[in-house]
Amino acid sequence: MRCFPVEKVFYSIIMIIWFIFGFIWVSRANLVSSDNQLHVFTVATEETDGYLRTTRSLRQFALNYSVLGLNTPWYGGDVKSTVGGGQKVRLLRDALTEFKHDGNAIILFVDGYDVIINANAEIILERFYKSGANVLFSAEGFCWPDDSLAVEYPVVKSGKRYLNSGAFIGYAPDIYKIITERSLRDDDDDQLYYTHIFLDPALREKHKIKLDSTSAIFQNLHGAVDDVDLDFSPSGHRMRQVRLANLAYGTEPVIIHGNGKSKMHLNYLGNYIGNWWNPIDGCVACNDDLLELNSDNENDFPFVVLACFINSGTPFLDKYFESILRLDYPKSRIGIVIFNRVEPHAVKVEHFVNLMDGEYHFVQADSAISLTERNARDRAVDICLESGCDYLFVVDAEARIDFPGTLKTLIEKNKSLIAPMMIRGEELWSNFWGALNDDGFYARSDDYISIAKRERLGLWNIPHFSTAYLIRKDRLSLLLSAYSYNGKNDPDMSFTQFCREKGFFMYVDNTEKYGHIMVSDNYNPLNRFADFYNIFQNRREWEERYLDEKYWDTLNNDYEFELPCPDVYHFPLFSKQFCKEMIAVMENYGRWSSGSNLDSRLAGGYENVPTRDIHMNQVDFERHWLNILDEYIRPVQEKTFIGYYSKPPHAIMNFVVRYKPDEQPALRPHHDASTYTVDIALNKAGEDFEVLE
Repeated sequence: MRCFPVEKVFYSIIMIIWFIFGFIWVSRANLVSSDNQLHVFTVATEETDGYLRTTRSLRQFALNYSVLGLNTPWYGGDVKSTVGGGQKVRLLRDALTEFKHDGNAIILFVDGYDVIINANAEIILERFYKSGANVLFSAEGFCWPDDSLAVEYPVVKSGKRYLNSGAFIGYAPDIYKIITERSLRDDDDDQLYYTHIFLDPALREKHKIKLDSTSAIFQNLHGAVDDVDLDFSPSGHRMRQVRLANLAYGTEPVIIHGNGKSKMHLNYLGNYIGNWWNPIDGCVACNDDLLELNSDNENDFPFVVLACFINSGTPFLDKYFESILRLDYPKSRIGIVIFNRVEPHAVKVEHFVNLMDGEYHFVQADSAISLTERNARDRAVDICLESGCDYLFVVDAEARIDFPGTLKTLIEKNKSLIAPMMIRGEELWSNFWGALNDDGFYARSDDYISIAKRERLGLWNIPHFSTAYLIRKDRLSLLLSAYSYNGKNDPDMSFTQFCREKGFFMYVDNTEKYGHIMVSDNYNPLNRFADFYNIFQNRREWEERYLDEKYWDTLNNDYEFELPCPDVYHFPLFSKQFCKEMIAVMENYGRWSSGSNLDSRLAGGYENVPTRDIHMNQVDFERHWLNILDEYIRPVQEKTFIGYYSKPPHAIMNFVVRYKPDEQPALRPHHDASTYTVDIALNKAGEDFEVLE
């Protein structure tokens, strides 16, 4: 017998073991990198929005997949509300016949409507091999559909204990034997079928069936929404810049299933994973399946019915119609129908209809005074269908479209339900909700502020929108009476609830600055001066109407003021409309002072230099005027009287004076008790009154 030194024998053994380990590792690495080993199957009988998202994610990661049962009848029962799904097993059984003896084929099955893939074949296979299973099912925290079977499940050291059939992976021969082990009808429950197989100790051992209890590959979201979060940390894989982190088990699942009541959260996650959006490329999905509307022939453009809804008193309604007119879209391909439920706005509606007669394909005002809002909205869907439209564009009167290309851009996005994001003033109030609470009302999603502030730009799948949105014709016939679906909620909430429950995805697009939302709270359309007083609620519209368009030039450093005499500066401030309405407000009030030295409005009751005037506080305009002084006059004052600062300006005497030959024709020279005086001519010599020589 030949002896070896101990340390040489020891080294030899180590080298042999290392060689064997290295051989195994290389062999598995080669196997993992072979995409041909993985065959993905899904079942979908119709092309829903969820199906399109699932298959998109498969394509993003270059996975070879087969769709079973597409465009065929579904006999598997109503799986949304009860048991069923046996048809999926039958379809898979037929499809796997060719693989039943192929030991190199690995089968990945995922549900077709509520799954998102977030990894390529290499990553999926590597994790499958690491599990040591021949067949690996996803796991969840609920024993469904038969909770009495919970006691039969093996105890797990960590993670979820119960089988979920929405996603599983395994060697083809084992899966084929499992799905042919027992008979089942199309309307039997597929999850119950797989559960009985798993709970049979002999079959579980024979096929080495395991559950992915800690979500190394699969993540079922129902009951586990709080376990997961998005991971935006840098990744070496360009399409995996956003990943899903399971915080409960420290894993990173790559096949995400929105089972049960978690589908809305899957929609939120789907705004990022599946390479929908990432911090480097932004919105990848925004470039998917776009339409192009660039024909010189107007008839090539889709026909759109634009439904205008005036449901409450609306400030600056004429600006609303102007924003409609500015749309960069062939007018011959737009039919306008107006539903006005506010009687004081009828004159402006009639004026617009008469003005635009013959400009559009049609313009009509349907009397909606006697209609409920939900009936009017349902009626708009009917009109669109009856006219053979391609799209219904809903624009409420509170919406102001600032981007003329809004309609064209939304159509080119090629989504069945899409809204242009709009924000109200400087607030975070918008026309979409990022999440819902348990009662179906607003909840703030983690990314709401980033979307509302346009820090992240893209197409966002959201649970609710309102105010302005586009509906494609393939959805319209499915939305009949959607606004009346839930009479306990507002019509817009009824509509979006209907869409959610039908699985219709609703998107909000913030890639452009489409427009904004008016503040109409407490607006009284019976007050003919309501817009004039609306400076605090809707400053933008107020400025557009009541400031001189040249006012903003005065704030430029190179602006040269006109000086008629020392320390007197002329500059443009108000529009003619402001002057006209200010006069009308005062004349409507009508209680001009007597023009004598006695004035009960003053603290001492005596006016040294009397005028025929009305104070701003008498017409409830004091607060508005002080704001005008601060926002528009003070910046000019600081440029002209350099070194004097008073923010906000303090002014106790603000009034409008009326001069008439038979009352007070002029004002005697005097010194004002003020730091500076603002004198604004509300009418023009030679135009509004005669100048006597």
